[in-house]
Amino acid sequence: MTTQNYFRSLDKYRAYEDVIHDLLASILTSLDSELLLNDPQSQLETIAQLSRAYPFIELIYCLDANGIQQQETVYSPMVSSRGRRSFSKGSDRSRRPYFLAAKKSESKVVVTQPYLSSATHQLALSSVQHVISDEGKDMGYLVINFSLMRLLSYLLGDGLRNRMHPFFQAIYSLIGGSLILVSLWLLAAAFMSLIEGFSLLTDTTESSFSVVVMITLGLAIFDLGKTILEEEVLVSKDINHYNSTRRTIMRFMSAIIIAVSIEALLLMFKSVLNPANGQLMNGVWMLFSGVGLLAGLGVYLTLSRDSEQDLRR
Repeated sequence: MTTQNYFRSLDKYRAYEDVIHDLLASILTSLDSELLLNDPQSQLETIAQLSRAYPFIELIYCLDANGIQQQETVYSPMVSSRGRRSFSKGSDRSRRPYFLAAKKSESKVVVTQPYLSSATHQLALSSVQHVISDEGKDMGYLVINFSLMRLLSYLLGDGLRNRMHPFFQAIYSLIGGSLILVSLWLLAAAFMSLIEGFSLLTDTTESSFSVVVMITLGLAIFDLGKTILEEEVLVSKDINHYNSTRRTIMRFMSAIIIAVSIEALLLMFKSVLNPANGQLMNGVWMLFSGVGLLAGLGVYLTLSRDSEQDLRR
């Protein structure tokens, strides 16, 4: 799974907290809790069935009335064995917040707030059911852990996109890396032109402008490649959040505006030094186009900010 933006995931959780708690509680209450408390094989079969329907389930285990784990923790087939921590039979969980909350609560089912799981080292929620027999005997506690990231992905319908994301990342890595290589090639060519410019047989003015043009173009291409790698590969990007699209557009447009503005200034200076080429007005119009791009970007950012404020009301 790619690097996650935990703060954004927590924001989504807060927005749908009540719905999420009701969903997780309903999953737990639909199980035969008394059977699961005493039958490890039933736990294996149950979590295998639940994982097919709810891929965000991570693990299941049971505690006695004193918070001592009764059997080995049963993990979902969806949870990778790499990096996870196993909790064995006999582990004392009597001081865990979810156990204390379930013990004090009058409700039979308690759903915790998100926390960093010590078993999977990811954000998780626990649903705890206090099992009491018909005769009033305290049978213990049944605990199921849920992955917050996969839960949100499931509710938002992003499961298929998340599975395809590594493939998309590979393509973006290839494109971004290629752009950076092209920029390095331009910088190398600019360096060679700079060396040739010291020759007495070369027009110093022309060679200087050529070097600046290649360096500027290399800078713009490098910035474009870096933006692609940062936005699509290195940083977790939430396509369901308006800030992600706005940030990407702003960065791409900024790189284009800088490149156009520098090229316009170079064309204007070149025309001043050599009036015969008649390119002065072309440079002026190019500079105006850069100003227009900047104004359009400002209008877009203003309108998108207003739309964001309307959505939050």
